[in-house]
Amino acid sequence: MKKVLQTASKYIFAAFGIAVLALLMSLTYSALARIFPDSLVNLMWGLVMFDIAAMCWALSFVFGSESTGQYATSAIGFVVGFVGTLGMVAAEVALSSGMIETGDIGKWMVYGFIIVTALHAGLLYAHHATAPDIHEKINVGIARGEIVTEAIQQATRQLDEQKAELAYTIHQDIVSQVKRDLGLMPADPKMPLLPADPKRKYQQTTFPILEEQPKPGAPFQDGSAAP
Repeated sequence: MKKVLQTASKYIFAAFGIAVLALLMSLTYSALARIFPDSLVNLMWGLVMFDIAAMCWALSFVFGSESTGQYATSAIGFVVGFVGTLGMVAAEVALSSGMIETGDIGKWMVYGFIIVTALHAGLLYAHHATAPDIHEKINVGIARGEIVTEAIQQATRQLDEQKAELAYTIHQDIVSQVKRDLGLMPADPKMPLLPADPKRKYQQTTFPILEEQPKPGAPFQDGSAAP
């Protein structure tokens, strides 16, 4: 008899849980119908944001979390969905009983729907970002970026301190290249470089070509021998 009661209690409790969830979803649906009277799609999405969201975050907390961040986001998501569901149920009960008018609470229902949707979206991204592998990649990437930034700053400071010395090592090559480009490089680097006078007229001087005297005993061009 005891085993029978234990088994029956499980089914009874499961049926009770289903009935409670059905009641909550029914009241939430009625409350959402006041916000979206002509849109069945938005009504379904509203149930997802409230009743179904609370159940999903609860399952994620128990079975789908591997890090502290994921447990925290799942718990917050469950609280947001559950409190939102209770808010919609309370609004529907108050409106149905005539305790308050629709105009007084209608805008707050709209604000609540927007806020809950935004919170669930942010928590969903946070839950994925706090996964162990993603969290490791993010932290390692940030650390690598800080190291590279520090290396760039150190290199900049070192170059700033040595810029006069480094400039001295390359300035002579720059000056020589400019002189070569302008045609001012002398044949002998030790000779002074005299600037050309643009007003001076230069004359071309020709020198006579002298024939080389033959050595004694060498034949001339006519065949005779030199004395």
